[in-house]
Amino acid sequence: MADHVPAKALRALDARDGRVCVMTATEGDRLVPQHRAGGMGGRRDKHQLPRLLWLDSIANGLIETDPEWQAVAMARGVKIWLDTDPERVPVYYRGERSWFVLQGATRRPIAATTALDMMYDVYGDRYLLWKAIADRTDRAMVLLERAVL
Repeated sequence: MADHVPAKALRALDARDGRVCVMTATEGDRLVPQHRAGGMGGRRDKHQLPRLLWLDSIANGLIETDPEWQAVAMARGVKIWLDTDPERVPVYYRGERSWFVLQGATRRPIAATTALDMMYDVYGDRYLLWKAIADRTDRAMVLLERAVL
């Protein structure tokens, strides 16, 4: 049985982000509400606004099935570990080319360096691996090489 996001939460998500995919910056009828932390069952906090984003359904399918897409989603804060506080993990909004911290019904812009520090504080060296995969740059690969994974 599907776990439907309450209409009130969807309206709040629209008000916070507009109806735009966080990863592709596209609009349209393929957008679905993405729970940043997956898992089955009825977690009490599953539909809290900091845990929800709009995502293109095709991108959502790729995140769920492809390890590289999963790494990119983790590096950009689109997916988080199940027991992670979503307010500690910033999200990169591609359409705005900016990082934001989601707090309640609001989002606060932060610098990319602050986002990197926050991500590293939560995930440690594993974040450098995800970032290297997402960035595909020599600089990111050097970060990965220097990390002790």
